[in-house]
Amino acid sequence: MNALPLKIVNPDGRLRVVVTKPLPGTHWLEVLAAAGCRIEIATGDAILSREKIIDLIGDRCHAAIGQLTESWDAGLFAALRQAGGRAYSNHAVGYNNVDVPAATACRIPVGNTPGVLTETTAEIAVALTFAASRRIVEADRFMRSRARRLKPAIRK
Repeated sequence: MNALPLKIVNPDGRLRVVVTKPLPGTHWLEVLAAAGCRIEIATGDAILSREKIIDLIGDRCHAAIGQLTESWDAGLFAALRQAGGRAYSNHAVGYNNVDVPAATACRIPVGNTPGVLTETTAEIAVALTFAASRRIVEADRFMRSRARRLKPAIRK
C-alpha cells in the first residue's frame, strides 16, 4: 500500500491505527492491541511530508497518531475521514499544529497527551534551582575568562 518502512504491532487487529513516528514506551501499544487495533508505525526519524502521511493513511484507516512537527490540516483530516478515520491524537502537550476546526468539520475528535512533560519540567526546575543557588553560570563565566587569560602562559 505504501513505500514507507513500517513496524506492525498486532497484525491481526481489526482496527487500523497509523503512527507517523516511533513513540516511547510500550503501554500505549498494549492498550491499542488489547482494543483490537493493528498498529502501523512509520519507522525512522524523518518528519513525514504531507504526501507520505496521506500514503500512510491509505484507503482504510480508523485512527492516526501524529507529531507536533506535522501540520494536520483540512487535507489530512479529509484523507483520514475518507479512509474511515474516527480519531486523531497528537503526541504532544499542545495542539497548535492541528487545525481543530477542520477536524471538527470532518467529525474527527482530536486528542493530545497532556502530562508527558511533567517530569521533565520538574527536573529542569530542580536543575535551574541548583544552578542559581550554586551560582553555576557565574562560576562558569569566571573560569572561562580565567582560562582565556592563562592560555598563553600555559603554551610557553
